[in-house]
Amino acid sequence: MVETGLIPCDLCGNADPNIVLESARLDGPLVECRSCGFRYVGRRRSQLTFGSEKSADVAERVRQANSDFRNIPLEEEHRLAMLNAQWRLDLIRPLCGSGRLLEVGCARGDFLRAAREHFDVYGVEPNPDLAAFASLVAPVHTDVAETAPWRDFDVIVSFHVIEHVDSPRRFIAAIRERLKPGGLVVIETPNIQSIAFRIFRKHWRQFIPEHYFFFDPKTITKLFREEGLTVNRTIGIGKYASLELITNRLSRYLPGMPAVPRLPGLSRLTFRVNPTDIMLVFATRPGE
Repeated sequence: MVETGLIPCDLCGNADPNIVLESARLDGPLVECRSCGFRYVGRRRSQLTFGSEKSADVAERVRQANSDFRNIPLEEEHRLAMLNAQWRLDLIRPLCGSGRLLEVGCARGDFLRAAREHFDVYGVEPNPDLAAFASLVAPVHTDVAETAPWRDFDVIVSFHVIEHVDSPRRFIAAIRERLKPGGLVVIETPNIQSIAFRIFRKHWRQFIPEHYFFFDPKTITKLFREEGLTVNRTIGIGKYASLELITNRLSRYLPGMPAVPRLPGLSRLTFRVNPTDIMLVFATRPGE
């Protein structure tokens, strides 16, 4: 029997997805397209996607959806973000060392701060509170990529954004339109083909209310190819983390877990971790 009321696949348009699982951590059931295998949230209860409504309203709903989460101090979040930003930048610069760079979903501007040492940087950020911080670093368009006024970038990057948008196809089309021929695109997103998803299933850490689209190397390559971009490389990556960050994230799975006291030196003990469920995709727009 065909399940009614499910959202058609954004990649191929098939309107008859198969329900994979239900998770209390998602905004609706996880479904899989019967035609192309793309997995996504097939029904939206709270509409937390950017690009569907006024960005400030969506940002407030996202904040409310995560109101029960305990966050690490902003100073520690910024310190780790800068370490991860520099690590990403070190991967990008051998492919393109200078020019105009746009970050879509730039949050508080940590990557832009690192990249501006080598690039002329711009940002896109729909959350007005985060955009206000980032605008201290670079020019920022406070909305979604589809409405950004700029063009002709040498590099466009976006880290953990494509899973949040209203339509990945419109998102990638907007990026291509703003990229120079021969330009570089770098996208970071969860990989649902990972061992972590296979083990944890409905408890997978990437299942949070505002995540709606879950790619694997095959489906993201299909999307890029159909939007005129060539995927050159896809790698699994980790990130820098601290003991404080790890204990904070564990508390999201163990709601009764008490806050761990901040211990000088120990709380900020930093190392790289790789849960195997994040991929970094490098693509180019063919020259014209």
